[in-house]
Amino acid sequence: MLSTLVLFVCIAVISILLTIRIDYLTKEQCYEFLTFSTEEACGNIENNFTSDRISLRVLSRIIAQHDDLTSGEVNKILTAYDVSSLISNVAILTADNTVVQIRGGNIENNTVMDFEEEKSLGEHISGLQTPLSSSSSNNTLMRSFVPIKKLGKIVGMLFLEMNSEAIANSWSPEIYDNSASFCIIDRATGDFLVNSWDENMKNVSDLGSDSLSEDLLGGKTGFVQMDVTGEFVSYMPMEIESWEIIVAVGEEDVFSSANEMRKSMAMFLTAGAILLFAYLLWIMYSNRRSIANTEKQANIDVLTGLQNRNRYEIYCKKLEGRNKGVACIYIDANGLHEINNTMGHLAGDQMLRFIADSLKSVFGEDTVYRIGGDEFVVFQKKKTQTELESLLEKVHSEVEKNDYHVSSGLCVCESDMSVNDMIKTAEKRMYEAKRRYYESIGRQVRNNVEE
Repeated sequence: MLSTLVLFVCIAVISILLTIRIDYLTKEQCYEFLTFSTEEACGNIENNFTSDRISLRVLSRIIAQHDDLTSGEVNKILTAYDVSSLISNVAILTADNTVVQIRGGNIENNTVMDFEEEKSLGEHISGLQTPLSSSSSNNTLMRSFVPIKKLGKIVGMLFLEMNSEAIANSWSPEIYDNSASFCIIDRATGDFLVNSWDENMKNVSDLGSDSLSEDLLGGKTGFVQMDVTGEFVSYMPMEIESWEIIVAVGEEDVFSSANEMRKSMAMFLTAGAILLFAYLLWIMYSNRRSIANTEKQANIDVLTGLQNRNRYEIYCKKLEGRNKGVACIYIDANGLHEINNTMGHLAGDQMLRFIADSLKSVFGEDTVYRIGGDEFVVFQKKKTQTELESLLEKVHSEVEKNDYHVSSGLCVCESDMSVNDMIKTAEKRMYEAKRRYYESIGRQVRNNVEE
């Protein structure tokens, strides 16, 4: 049992350590997948911006072939660009700060953009800027610029106007079953350029974490769990401008695979614990049965199935001081020696088994003991002398039916009699009865040995 318990404890400790290790590794895989998903989202968004920029470059080369950037032919070229909810406008900023817009509606002397300033930046994407028209429904938008060059000289700046809200909706990363949000931050200002996470956040200072703000503005890569919302925020620098991308995912989504693994491990450990507990119960049951069988074998006479001398001595000790009203019957088989000598020991064994069965049928097997080769002792409680003599008569009658004989001595314990005295008295009376029996058949008994 001790070895089994030690084994169970070892298995439990190993299982717990293994569970902790698996949980740790699974979490690490979740973090790695979060970083990978952020890289994937970053790459997709960069590809979208790059694709638009390539289209603008092609368009700028075509426009550069025309001398007048404000001509109708140039305007027709602009209309060929696919304007949508994402790209709200395609226009040209000329050297005199005139804005040539798609489908006409040119704006002269605009105060929103400065040609020289935009020209100095070359190909670039602006931060959040105000619309050209006060009637626009957008409060802010982003512009992607590509120079229009003629003979190596920049004569205009072709640009797209992009709705940041539309970008957030259209380019939202298809990761974590579309449950992830993303943001793009301008590291130069800390402003949120694109935000599908929380519209209340306009600047990194709104995140409420100085360390996270420093990482974002410093162009670092990492992830952190937000204290308030519990969401995981993964971030890394983009190859576009000085931008940083943020991907925000709920804790449950980040650890979905870890949670499944935890459930599986919990089921496995529960099943294992049940099986181990069942095995422990079986071991305990088997041990008890083994102990009971061993005890039974130690206390039961193999030949007759009666309780043996070992059990007899234990009972006598328990009976000491509580033997009032107890009767002792001492019984001895007559003629066993002759049967063994003339008919063999198998016949003698058969005689002893028959006598034992007769005693059990009359007195019950719990009160009958075989204490020697042909000696038996019976203890009875709460029976009168007459009742006991009647029971003994049944035993003699049953034994004699098979042509066997026994001698018996009966003693009912008196108030001042010890257990040993009671047994000795019953034994003495048995030998007196045995002597009378042998005298009746013409034999003598001397020193408890037949002659």
